[in-house]
Amino acid sequence: MVWEPSLAIRDLDFEAAVELGPRALLRLGGNADSAICDPLAALLTGLHARLRAAGTRDVVVDIRTLEFMTASCFNTLVAWLALITELPPDERYRVQFESNIAIPWQRRSLQTLACFATDLVTVET
Repeated sequence: MVWEPSLAIRDLDFEAAVELGPRALLRLGGNADSAICDPLAALLTGLHARLRAAGTRDVVVDIRTLEFMTASCFNTLVAWLALITELPPDERYRVQFESNIAIPWQRRSLQTLACFATDLVTVET
């Protein structure tokens, strides 16, 4: 995999990084507060375009070190999944979330994402 510096966010208490390859990896860590929402939305939109262009079929989203995420930031994940569902079925890619069962918001919220896009989203703990 190749780390993609144009698809990264570094803030005082938040980090996002993307590694592109046959199976892309998105790592999110720290605290995703309201200041992160717009940069995160831009990162996910850019990632979506890159994955489509590359024909990537699988993305792993590692949020095991993401301690907190505001509802508005969580909605950027929902919007990203909506972009995927708008693609023709043969162009859609799957998203696997790697979560931390010890973080309560992840247990509750990720199940909602899995219900939103049952054919695209899986959650691993």
